[in-house]
Amino acid sequence: MINQETRLQFPLHANQFQVWENRTRFRVLVAGRRFGKTTLALTELVLAALSKPNSNLFYVAPSYRQAKMIAWHMLKKIMPREFNPKYNESELIVNLPNGSMVSLKGTDNEESLLGVGLDGMVIDEFASIHDNWRVWYEILRPMLSDSDKDGWALFIGTPKGKDSFFELYLQGQKDNDEIKSWLFKTEDNPFIDPEEIEAARKSMPDRYFRQEYEASFEDYTGLVWGAEFNERKHVIPPKTIEPWWTIIGVIDPATSGNTGV
Repeated sequence: MINQETRLQFPLHANQFQVWENRTRFRVLVAGRRFGKTTLALTELVLAALSKPNSNLFYVAPSYRQAKMIAWHMLKKIMPREFNPKYNESELIVNLPNGSMVSLKGTDNEESLLGVGLDGMVIDEFASIHDNWRVWYEILRPMLSDSDKDGWALFIGTPKGKDSFFELYLQGQKDNDEIKSWLFKTEDNPFIDPEEIEAARKSMPDRYFRQEYEASFEDYTGLVWGAEFNERKHVIPPKTIEPWWTIIGVIDPATSGNTGV
């Protein structure tokens, strides 16, 4: 087991700590940009690897390239040197003397995911994974079912509309012992300069700001004009309806949205 001194090498702000200390088996973290999602996720993996010998842990991204760009350098930076980790640069694997292993994977190569039992995994940007429900239920979820492991999963990401990640978040908001979810804004990271957030608010369309900085699940489905809407450009001034004009009726069934006619 790792000691308290080792834990203190991984300073988490209070809102990150809320997620880390909760031991619900499946957790979903929805957060704005720069909240510290990846830092928290990799801290989870490192501490799990150090705490339990012979642990097998995955960081899963939509692609192998993304996993390398987003997480590899950070993982090496936060891994304590005193534990003598060995890095496999070509396979993106960290091996520890206690037999534990942390691997970075991309779902664009499904064969690399098959055939192993896992103690835990982090899944980054679940909504961006191609055919994500099939990948989760057919490939990733069964890897957590070894009788001696009962592995855990942490989903992290920023919203991209009301999609599969939104469905996971809603599941975690119900009274369910298996899954729990959290939603935090960028401003919930105390280390982010509030002036930078305000500058983004002023320079970005409202809808994009709410999505990227306030972790809002914005629904773009069926919009003619989205974040680019401008009343001056896109609203037609009132006109008199002349009695001799042809009348045409139109119905939008809205079968893909939340309402219909």
